[in-house]
Amino acid sequence: MAPKKKNTAAPKKDDKKVEEKKAEEKKVEEKKVEESVANKRKAEDEKKEDIPEQPKKEAKTEEAVEQEQDAPADKRAVLKGVIGFNAADTTLNVVPTMDGKVLNSLTDNGMQHLVAGARANVGVKAGRYMFEIQILENVVLGDAGGWGSRYRQPPKQMVRLGFSTAGSPLVLGDSEDHICFDADGACYVGKTRSAGFKRVQRDKPLSVLLNLDPKSPNANTFSLFCDGERISQPKPIPERLHGKTLFPHVSFRSVKLHVHMGPQPMKALPFKCRSIGGAAEADVAKASTAEPKDGK
Repeated sequence: MAPKKKNTAAPKKDDKKVEEKKAEEKKVEEKKVEESVANKRKAEDEKKEDIPEQPKKEAKTEEAVEQEQDAPADKRAVLKGVIGFNAADTTLNVVPTMDGKVLNSLTDNGMQHLVAGARANVGVKAGRYMFEIQILENVVLGDAGGWGSRYRQPPKQMVRLGFSTAGSPLVLGDSEDHICFDADGACYVGKTRSAGFKRVQRDKPLSVLLNLDPKSPNANTFSLFCDGERISQPKPIPERLHGKTLFPHVSFRSVKLHVHMGPQPMKALPFKCRSIGGAAEADVAKASTAEPKDGK
């Protein structure tokens, strides 16, 4: 007789059932774990809801603190007379009107391309004082006729305000004896130019502050304000100018300027400060006026 064949199908079927059972048990365990995690998260959320929320702390923003303080009462004698501009301290193209309060420049026959400069006849030698300017009119001119005038560009407008020593060049930024700001956003310490602030709006009054008070934290610095707000941090005055009398000085082109020396400011600063026109007599010095011998 032939030997009987072994039945191998049954074990395979049993193995399959075992695997399916294990898979079902695994799914049950995973479901229990998921339910346990979900219940834990739910309990944590409920616990958080019971705890009152604490107010969020606002992020601290670093803001520059104004170090300039209000000017104290000063009983000393005040400067007498009107601050103006001597002819010897202005370029030939400057046209002063209204006792030097309004400055214009010649614009005929190519003169509109030249920079005008004017230095005041009263300077500061001590204390803290300011003066202001405001652009009254933008003068946009090209060449008035002439060969090739149609191809020429009109002159670029320029406004600079600051201080200089007596006898220094009349165009601000051309001498080591100058300190000034340019309305386009630059600062000049001597001939060195650096970025100082954003370009200012033309219709806003500009104030330049000179601080020579040794007791001030900003001693021997100069700053710029636009419409009463600081737009430049105090810039140090170079040591070569320490102890020297510094005269208000403006340079301009293609604009008409209002120069205001006080005694009251056009636009008050964040702190009380006197204009040069209201300075103490002891803190200022008047420029010498050298008259020609022949009177011409």
